[in-house]
Amino acid sequence: MMREPGKHRPVAAVAGALLLFACGGPLGPIPGGALAGPEVACPSSFPSDLRETEIEVRPEDPYSVTTWNVVLDGALHIPADFLNPVKRWPHFLEADDRVRLRVGSLVYACLAVRVEDPVRIDALRTAAARKYGLDPDGAAASTEVWWYRIVGR
Repeated sequence: MMREPGKHRPVAAVAGALLLFACGGPLGPIPGGALAGPEVACPSSFPSDLRETEIEVRPEDPYSVTTWNVVLDGALHIPADFLNPVKRWPHFLEADDRVRLRVGSLVYACLAVRVEDPVRIDALRTAAARKYGLDPDGAAASTEVWWYRIVGR
């Protein structure tokens, strides 16, 4: 018996969407919903060895992604690339600065404050290039990235 092409695509799409929201956050590069886990207050500092951070934005309709980060002087910073049209979460963050981050099994309730000091931004770009093996004079230096410092609510 031969199947009609595309006949089962709607079922697969619904199943995929349910799987994403059932896993309590993003699944690798695929965005998810609310982050699952016990919620605690945002710490004043984060370990410098974090490779990626799961961040949830838009509290009224949670949207979460996995993103890079830089810890500078103990403070966690999240880069947001506005030139990538696929990335919706930076725009949600501009509308509401409340975020939740999942590190390990804990979910931290925090705020994301935009960094506007050019000296700090330069230090963040340099640290990100070093951390992720990027050319410090390439895209890491020229892409418009807004940096957010993660602080307590």
